[in-house]
Amino acid sequence: MATASRQYDLVLLGATGYTGNLTAEHITKHLPEDLKWAISGRNISKLQALISNLQVLHPDHQPPSIEVTDLSQASIDALVRKTKILPTTVGPYHRYGTPIIEACAHAGTHYLDSTGETPWVYDVAHKYHDLVRSNGAIMIPQCAEESAPADLVAFLRSSFLREKTGHATKEFIHSIQEFNNGFSAGTLHSLITVASSYSFQHLRKSLHPYALCVGRSPSSSPFIPKGFTWLGSIKVKEVGLLTDSVIGISDTTVVYRSWSLMDDYGPRFKYWTGMKARNRVTGFLWHWVLAISLPVLLITPLRSQTKSSTTWKSVAYSDSKPSHTAECSMSFERDMYSLTAILLAEAAMVILRPDRENWAMKLGGGVLTPATLGHQFVERVISAGMKMEINLVDKAPE
Repeated sequence: MATASRQYDLVLLGATGYTGNLTAEHITKHLPEDLKWAISGRNISKLQALISNLQVLHPDHQPPSIEVTDLSQASIDALVRKTKILPTTVGPYHRYGTPIIEACAHAGTHYLDSTGETPWVYDVAHKYHDLVRSNGAIMIPQCAEESAPADLVAFLRSSFLREKTGHATKEFIHSIQEFNNGFSAGTLHSLITVASSYSFQHLRKSLHPYALCVGRSPSSSPFIPKGFTWLGSIKVKEVGLLTDSVIGISDTTVVYRSWSLMDDYGPRFKYWTGMKARNRVTGFLWHWVLAISLPVLLITPLRSQTKSSTTWKSVAYSDSKPSHTAECSMSFERDMYSLTAILLAEAAMVILRPDRENWAMKLGGGVLTPATLGHQFVERVISAGMKMEINLVDKAPE
C-alpha cells in the first residue's frame, strides 16, 4: 500500500516510557524540522507532559501531534494507517507487539522496534515476511542496543574486507569489551517473561544460530572458535580472552539473518560473539552460570551506574587470504537506552529519506535487519555519537 498521502511521516508509539522519551528527545533535537510526526500512547496526561518537555528542549520547533491509543486492535489499525513509519517501544513484545506488527504488515506501514525477544522475532519474521514484502514495507525488529551494533559492524566489516581486498569474509569474531550499564525494570521483566511464555521446544528451535535465516542457512554446524571448550573461554589474539556474551543469542540470530538476506558477506561466512573475561576462572564461572541460570544473572546489572559506556572489539578473517584481517573498535559513551533511541530515530530517517540504494530497498521490503539499511544508517549513527574505527591488517590469525 502506498504511504505517500499519509497524515504523518512518523508516529512514535510508547513515547511516554523511558526509551520512548529518549527517542522523542532525539527526534526533536536532531531530525529535520519539516518531519511530520506524532507521539502516541495510552495516557493523554503523560503525552501532554512530554510535549511540554520537548518544547523546552527546542522551543523553535513545531511540537509533535498527539495520538491516543488504547492498544485495542481497532485503535492500532487506525493508528498505523495514519503514518508512513511506526517505531514502537511498547514491550514486552511477545505480549503487546504482535497486533501492532500485524497491523503494519497489512497496512504496508514501515515498522521499527527495540525488542531483544528472539523467540517472538522468530514467530513474526516467519509469519509476516512474505506479506510485508508484498506490500513493500520495511519492518525491522531488534533495531536496538542488543543486536544492532553487532549487526552493523558485521555488515560494515564484511563490506570493508571486500572493498579493500576483493575477498569475502570467512570468520567474524565480535566481542563486548566493557559494559558499564544497568538494565531497567522493564527490560528485566521482558527478559524473564520470555522464558516462561514459550515451550522448551520452541525456545530450542527459535534460539538456534540459524533460526532467522531466510531462504538459506550455512551448510556447517554453528561456528565456535577453535579452542573454545567446556572451560568456557578462548584467547583471540586481536581481541583478548573471551567468554560467552549475555546477548550472544540475539546478536547471532540477527547477524545470520542479515547474511542470508544480503550478498556482502560471502558464502562461507561464520560468526561468533563473546564478552571479555578477566581470566580463565571467571570465564569458566560465567559460561556455566549463564548456561544454567540466566534470569538470576540479570539481577546483577540493576545496580546504579555513575557513568554509562560500552566498548566492542572484533576481527574478521578473509575467506581467500587468511593473512588479511579487518580489526574494528567501537564505543558509545552513554547508556544503552540512549543508543536505542538513536538507532530507532536514525533508522526511521534512512527509511523515510534514503540518500542511496540500500539492501532493504533492493529486497523490496520484508521483515529485515538493521544492516539492510546500509552505509547511510551507519554514518548517521556515527554522527549521533557512536565511535567506530576499522583497519586492514596483513597478518596470519592464530
